[in-house]
Amino acid sequence: MARRRLLIDLAAAVAAVAACTGVYYALPIGVFGLVGTIGEVVVFGVGLLAVSVLIMIQVRRFRSGDGHHRSSMAGVVTALYLAVLFFAAVYFGLDQHQPDAIAGLRTKTDALYFSLSITSTVGFGDVHAVSQFARAVAAVQMAFNIGFLGAAVSVLRTKATRPKAP
Repeated sequence: MARRRLLIDLAAAVAAVAACTGVYYALPIGVFGLVGTIGEVVVFGVGLLAVSVLIMIQVRRFRSGDGHHRSSMAGVVTALYLAVLFFAAVYFGLDQHQPDAIAGLRTKTDALYFSLSITSTVGFGDVHAVSQFARAVAAVQMAFNIGFLGAAVSVLRTKATRPKAP
Protein backbone atom coordinates (compact mmCIF):
# COMPACT_ATOMS: atom_id res chain seq x y z
CA MET A 1 0.00 0.00 0.00
CA ALA A 2 2.84 2.40 0.85
CA ARG A 3 4.57 1.61 -2.45
CA ARG A 4 1.37 2.35 -4.38
CA ARG A 5 0.96 5.67 -2.54
CA LEU A 6 4.56 6.56 -3.33
CA LEU A 7 4.01 5.83 -7.03
CA ILE A 8 0.83 7.90 -7.05
CA ASP A 9 2.63 10.80 -5.33
CA LEU A 10 5.50 10.57 -7.80
CA ALA A 11 3.16 10.46 -10.81
CA ALA A 12 1.23 13.44 -9.47
CA ALA A 13 4.44 15.41 -8.97
CA VAL A 14 5.68 14.62 -12.49
CA ALA A 15 2.30 15.59 -13.94
CA ALA A 16 2.28 18.85 -11.95
CA VAL A 17 5.81 19.71 -13.07
CA ALA A 18 4.93 18.97 -16.71
CA ALA A 19 1.71 21.02 -16.52
CA CYS A 20 3.44 23.97 -14.84
CA THR A 21 6.22 23.90 -17.42
CA GLY A 22 3.64 23.87 -20.21
CA VAL A 23 1.86 26.87 -18.71
CA TYR A 24 5.20 28.67 -18.33
CA TYR A 25 5.95 28.28 -22.05
CA ALA A 26 2.40 29.41 -22.96
CA LEU A 27 2.49 32.63 -20.90
CA PRO A 28 2.33 35.79 -23.05
CA ILE A 29 5.29 37.40 -21.27
CA GLY A 30 6.55 40.69 -22.71
CA VAL A 31 3.56 41.16 -25.00
CA PHE A 32 2.00 44.12 -23.19
CA GLY A 33 4.84 46.64 -23.58
CA LEU A 34 6.17 49.13 -21.06
CA VAL A 35 2.70 50.00 -19.69
CA GLY A 36 2.49 46.46 -18.34
CA THR A 37 5.74 46.82 -16.40
CA ILE A 38 4.09 48.29 -13.29
CA GLY A 39 1.51 45.53 -13.39
CA GLU A 40 4.28 42.97 -13.76
CA VAL A 41 6.02 44.32 -10.66
CA VAL A 42 2.79 44.02 -8.69
CA VAL A 43 2.22 40.53 -10.08
CA PHE A 44 5.81 39.67 -9.09
CA GLY A 45 5.14 40.61 -5.47
CA VAL A 46 1.82 38.81 -5.33
CA GLY A 47 3.24 35.79 -7.16
CA LEU A 48 6.21 35.54 -4.82
CA LEU A 49 3.87 35.69 -1.84
CA ALA A 50 1.60 33.02 -3.36
CA VAL A 51 4.50 30.68 -4.13
CA SER A 52 5.85 31.22 -0.61
CA VAL A 53 2.51 30.33 0.94
CA LEU A 54 2.16 27.26 -1.29
CA ILE A 55 5.60 26.00 -0.28
CA MET A 56 4.92 26.59 3.41
CA ILE A 57 1.61 24.72 3.15
CA GLN A 58 3.36 21.78 1.48
CA VAL A 59 6.14 21.79 4.08
CA ARG A 60 3.63 21.95 6.93
CA ARG A 61 1.55 19.11 5.45
CA PHE A 62 4.68 17.04 4.93
CA ARG A 63 5.72 17.68 8.54
CA SER A 64 2.37 16.63 9.99
CA GLY A 65 2.08 13.55 7.76
CA ASP A 66 -1.32 12.56 9.09
CA GLY A 67 -4.78 11.90 7.69
CA HIS A 68 -5.94 12.57 4.15
CA HIS A 69 -4.16 15.93 4.13
CA ARG A 70 -0.81 14.18 4.17
CA SER A 71 1.57 15.49 1.60
CA SER A 72 4.64 13.85 0.21
CA MET A 73 8.08 15.28 -0.31
CA ALA A 74 7.14 15.28 -3.99
CA GLY A 75 4.60 18.01 -3.18
CA VAL A 76 7.29 20.12 -1.54
CA VAL A 77 9.65 19.62 -4.49
CA THR A 78 6.87 20.45 -6.96
CA ALA A 79 6.11 23.67 -5.07
CA LEU A 80 9.79 24.62 -5.13
CA TYR A 81 9.89 23.92 -8.89
CA LEU A 82 6.93 26.27 -9.27
CA ALA A 83 9.13 28.93 -7.67
CA VAL A 84 11.84 28.17 -10.27
CA LEU A 85 9.27 28.66 -13.05
CA PHE A 86 8.02 31.84 -11.42
CA PHE A 87 11.49 33.36 -11.37
CA ALA A 88 12.14 32.15 -14.93
CA ALA A 89 9.04 34.02 -16.08
CA VAL A 90 10.28 37.14 -14.29
CA TYR A 91 13.71 36.87 -15.96
CA PHE A 92 12.16 36.39 -19.38
CA GLY A 93 9.84 39.37 -18.84
CA LEU A 94 12.81 41.47 -17.74
CA ASP A 95 14.69 40.45 -20.89
CA GLN A 96 11.75 41.55 -23.01
CA HIS A 97 11.93 45.09 -21.56
CA GLN A 98 15.69 45.32 -21.04
CA PRO A 99 17.40 42.95 -23.50
CA ASP A 100 20.88 43.54 -22.05
CA ALA A 101 19.89 43.11 -18.39
CA ILE A 102 20.83 39.42 -18.37
CA ALA A 103 23.67 38.37 -20.67
CA GLY A 104 22.93 35.27 -22.73
CA LEU A 105 19.19 35.23 -22.05
CA ARG A 106 17.02 35.36 -25.17
CA THR A 107 14.39 32.62 -24.86
CA LYS A 108 12.13 31.13 -22.21
CA THR A 109 14.41 28.10 -22.13
CA ASP A 110 17.36 30.41 -21.38
CA ALA A 111 15.34 31.96 -18.55
CA LEU A 112 14.42 28.54 -17.14
CA TYR A 113 18.07 27.45 -17.40
CA PHE A 114 19.19 30.61 -15.56
CA SER A 115 16.59 30.15 -12.81
CA LEU A 116 17.54 26.48 -12.37
CA SER A 117 21.25 27.34 -12.23
CA ILE A 118 20.57 29.86 -9.46
CA THR A 119 18.41 27.40 -7.53
CA SER A 120 20.93 24.59 -7.87
CA THR A 121 23.80 27.02 -7.11
CA VAL A 122 25.68 25.73 -10.16
CA GLY A 123 26.02 29.11 -11.87
CA PHE A 124 27.97 28.27 -15.02
CA GLY A 125 28.27 31.97 -15.89
CA ASP A 126 27.14 31.70 -19.49
CA VAL A 127 23.87 33.40 -18.52
CA HIS A 128 24.30 36.03 -15.84
CA ALA A 129 22.69 39.18 -14.47
CA VAL A 130 24.28 42.38 -15.76
CA SER A 131 21.98 45.26 -14.75
CA GLN A 132 21.48 46.28 -11.14
CA PHE A 133 17.79 45.42 -11.32
CA ALA A 134 18.48 41.94 -12.73
CA ARG A 135 21.06 41.37 -10.00
CA ALA A 136 18.52 42.48 -7.40
CA VAL A 137 15.95 39.98 -8.73
CA ALA A 138 18.60 37.22 -8.75
CA ALA A 139 19.52 38.14 -5.17
CA VAL A 140 15.84 37.88 -4.16
CA GLN A 141 15.74 34.41 -5.72
CA MET A 142 18.90 33.39 -3.87
CA ALA A 143 17.49 34.60 -0.54
CA PHE A 144 14.18 32.89 -1.33
CA ASN A 145 16.02 29.64 -2.06
CA ILE A 146 18.07 29.81 1.12
CA GLY A 147 14.96 30.42 3.22
CA PHE A 148 12.68 27.83 1.73
CA LEU A 149 15.24 25.15 0.98
CA GLY A 150 16.49 25.59 4.54
CA ALA A 151 12.96 25.12 5.85
CA ALA A 152 12.47 22.00 3.72
CA VAL A 153 15.77 20.48 4.88
CA SER A 154 14.90 21.27 8.49
CA VAL A 155 11.56 19.51 8.15
CA LEU A 156 13.21 16.49 6.53
CA ARG A 157 15.80 16.30 9.27
CA THR A 158 13.17 16.55 12.00
CA LYS A 159 10.99 13.96 10.34
CA ALA A 160 13.93 11.59 9.78
CA THR A 161 15.06 11.77 13.42
CA ARG A 162 11.56 11.58 14.96
CA PRO A 163 10.94 8.19 16.58
CA LYS A 164 8.37 6.07 14.77
CA ALA A 165 5.16 5.26 16.62
CA PRO A 166 4.81 1.56 17.49
